Amino acid sequence: MAQRWEQAIVVGAGMGGLLFARVLADRFARVLVLERDRLPPDHQPRVGIPQGRHLHALLAGGCRAMEALLPGLTDDIRAAGAVELITGWSHRIERPGYDPFPRRDLGFSSFSLSRPLLELCVRRRVQSIPNVVLEDGAAVEQLQHQGSSLTAVALRDGRVLNADFVIDASGRGELTLRALDALGHARPRETTIGIDMNYSSALFKIPADAHYEWKSVVMLPKAPASSKGLLMSTIEGQRWLCAIGWRGDEQAPTDREAYIEWTRQLRTQTCYHAIKDAEMIGKIVRFTFAESRHRHFAQCESFPTGLLPVADAICRFNPIYGQGMSVAALQAQALAELLEEQQGNDAEVLSRRFLHRCDHIIEGPWATAALPDFAYPDTRGERPAGLMESLKFGQAFTELAARDAGVHKLMLEITGLLKPRSALTANPALMQRIYDVMSEMARADAMAAG
Repeated sequence: MAQRWEQAIVVGAGMGGLLFARVLADRFARVLVLERDRLPPDHQPRVGIPQGRHLHALLAGGCRAMEALLPGLTDDIRAAGAVELITGWSHRIERPGYDPFPRRDLGFSSFSLSRPLLELCVRRRVQSIPNVVLEDGAAVEQLQHQGSSLTAVALRDGRVLNADFVIDASGRGELTLRALDALGHARPRETTIGIDMNYSSALFKIPADAHYEWKSVVMLPKAPASSKGLLMSTIEGQRWLCAIGWRGDEQAPTDREAYIEWTRQLRTQTCYHAIKDAEMIGKIVRFTFAESRHRHFAQCESFPTGLLPVADAICRFNPIYGQGMSVAALQAQALAELLEEQQGNDAEVLSRRFLHRCDHIIEGPWATAALPDFAYPDTRGERPAGLMESLKFGQAFTELAARDAGVHKLMLEITGLLKPRSALTANPALMQRIYDVMSEMARADAMAAG
C-alpha cells in the first residue's frame, strides 16, 4: 500500500472537482473541496455553472466511469427520476439523408437528467466520504508556491491553506495559467476551433396525451448549407428539455411562440409537433459558445509539482456533442488507475503521466467534434490535413452503420466513449468496407452530376 499524503485541495465543486475529490480520498488523509458558489441543498441551477440550465448528455462511457468511481450512483439518479435511454432505440436521430436513422437496441444505455440533479447526486455521494470536506462560498484567488512546487492556495477572504496537492477544477483554468506565469514556466500551446455557436433552451411539460416511441430527438443540420439543429430529451419530472442551436447573428427566440415557430422551420418537424401544444415552464435561457479549446499541458517542458489542471481547464468541447462531463469522469478514472499503479509519492511523475493520459482520452472526442465543425467554411482554426477526405469517410461510416447493426453499435460505442477510436482504425476489414462505401457514394455523386 502506497504511503498516504496529508492534504489535497480541489478548487471547484462541479462534476470534475467532485469526481477527482473522490479519487484523491483514497490517497490523502484529507481532501478539501473549495467552491466559490453557495451550493443549493436541492437540485436548483447555480450561478457558477453558466450552462447549468441547458441540456447535458451523460454519455454511456461517462456513466460507466462515474459508477465505477461511485458505486450505486446510477441507482441514485434512477431513484431521483432520471430517464434511462436505450442507445439506438430511445433516440430518434434525424440527420441529412436519414430522417430518421434506423432505430435499434444496441445493448447498452445512458441516462437523461438535468445537470443540477446529476451534480446533486454526485455531491451527496462524495460528501458521504469521511475524509472529504466541502466548503462553499470559498473563492480561491491564487495558487502559492515554494520553488517549483505548489504549497498552498490563497482565498479571497485572506486565508492561506496548505496543500500537498492541488486540483484545478475551476473551469477555465486561469489559476493554473497564472501559476505557470508566476513560476516563469511557458504557457501550453493551445489548439482552438472557433465556432460562435448559439444555444437557446426551454423546458416543456410533457402533455398527458403525448405518446411517442422516442424519449430523445436529435435533428442534425446539413452542413454547410445550414447550421440549425436541435436536441430535446426527456428529463426528471415528466419534462422535455429542448435545446436549439445555430451559428451566426440571427436573433434568438425570446418567447414561447417564437421558440416553437423556430422549430417549425427546421428540416423536420418532429420536435415542433411535440411541443406546439405543450406548456413551457419558466423562461428561455441562452448561451453562446465561442470556441473549443485544447491546452496541451503534456507538451510543457516544465510544470509545477503538485498541481493538476483537469476537465475544462485542459479541454473545452463544443457542447452539442455532450462530451465534457464524460471526459472529466474518464480523466478521474485515469488518475485513480495511476495512483493505484504508483507506489511512491512522486507528485511530479504522477502529473506527467496523468497529463499524457489525458491527451489520449481527449483525442477521440476532439476528433468527433472537430471534423464536423470544420465542415463550415467560417470555422476559425487550423484545418486538419485531408479534411474533405475525412468528412467523406465519416459519411461512409454513417451509411454503413445505417445498413449494419454491428457497425452502428461500434459507431455509438466510440461516440459514447465506451471504446477508443482505434477500435475502428485498427480493424482493416471494417476500414475496407467503409472505403468501399466511399467509392460507391463517389460514383453516385458523379452520376447525379451528369
